[in-house]
Amino acid sequence: MHTCNWYISNSVSDVLAQVIKDMASALRSHSRDIDLKVWNSKEKSFSGLDRCKNIFAKKEIWHLFGQAPAWWKIVRLHSRTVHTLLEGTNWAGQPSRFFTEGALTGEAVIFPVFDPLSTQSDDVSKAVFIRNNKKIPEGDYKIFDISEKILRPEALSGLYIAGEPTPREAMRAGILTMRGLAIASPKSGYLDEILGPDGYFLIEEESDLPRIIRQGLADRGKYIAGKARHFLKSRRSHERCTDSLISLYRKVIAQ
Repeated sequence: MHTCNWYISNSVSDVLAQVIKDMASALRSHSRDIDLKVWNSKEKSFSGLDRCKNIFAKKEIWHLFGQAPAWWKIVRLHSRTVHTLLEGTNWAGQPSRFFTEGALTGEAVIFPVFDPLSTQSDDVSKAVFIRNNKKIPEGDYKIFDISEKILRPEALSGLYIAGEPTPREAMRAGILTMRGLAIASPKSGYLDEILGPDGYFLIEEESDLPRIIRQGLADRGKYIAGKARHFLKSRRSHERCTDSLISLYRKVIAQ
C-alpha cells in the first residue's frame, strides 16, 4: 500500500477542483494500492491545525495541484512530490499536465475524468450559455452568463459558446458536456483531447455564430453533445485516469 496526499492549492478554480475530486474518486475506486487523502485549501475542513499536522506528515507521494504554498518547501524535504499545472512552468515537483497539447519532454500527462450528473431533470429549456458577457447574436432563445457558476447539479440543455482555446476552457467544456450541453469553440487542441475533434461546433468566424446557435439548439446539437459524451466516457474513463496516475507515481517512487 502506497501513501499519497493530494493538495489542491488556493490558485485552483472551483471548476478544476471538481475535476480533481472526480479523479480522486477514480483512483480510489480502481486502485487498492493507494491510500489517498485529498486536502482542498478552500474548504473549511482543512483547518490551520490540519495544515500543520500534515505539512510534517511523511508520505510516499505528495501531489500538488496549482501554485505551491510557502510551506511546500517543507514537504519536499521529507516526501517525493508531483506537481500538476494547467499553465506555466514554475514546477515544485515532478512536472505533470492534463494535456499532451503543449507538454514538453519530461512533463508527464495525466488524464482527467468528468463524472456524469448524479441527478437528471426532464424539464430543461434549451438556452445559449456564455461567460464574461461574451457578445453573441440576439434571437428567440434565452442567454445565460454562467461565468464560474457551472457546478450546479441539475441537467442543462442547449449550447455553450467557449472563449479562448485554453486548457482552463477545455476543462470547463468537459464539465458542461457531462451536464448536457453541446459546445461551440474556436479550434482547440486542448478541446480535441477532451471532446474529440468532431465533438464540438467549430467557430471559424464570428459570422458562423447564427448558424451554429441555430444548429446547436436543434437536433444537430443533441447529436454533437452525445458524440462528445461518448468520447469523454471512453477516452477519459476512470480506468485511464487511474492508469496514468499509477504510472506516474511508480516512476517517481523508483527515482
